[in-house]
Amino acid sequence: MTMEKRTPDEPSEDPLQKLAGQVDNYRRQAENLQKLFTGRSLLECPGCGLHEDELADMTVLVATRDRPGVDTGMRFAAMDDQETTWWCPSCGTPFGADPVS
Repeated sequence: MTMEKRTPDEPSEDPLQKLAGQVDNYRRQAENLQKLFTGRSLLECPGCGLHEDELADMTVLVATRDRPGVDTGMRFAAMDDQETTWWCPSCGTPFGADPVS
């Protein structure tokens, strides 16, 4: 019985790194879709850090810095019809939304 000597395979891309790249790509696509639907970026209060986040199924939630990805049930309120100024339901800070870039 002869044993064939194997040559080392070409270095292959780490499957986790490839998956992370795909997830990042989907995240960027979702951000672009969110901007397309709402005309603005996801909101973040400059006062307390309460922020909108988006799940993989495009559900928008509002989370804190201490518990990212966990919905607080609070929602930001627009202070004008153009939705350029928002009010934070946690600390009451008014702030401007970033326009679509």
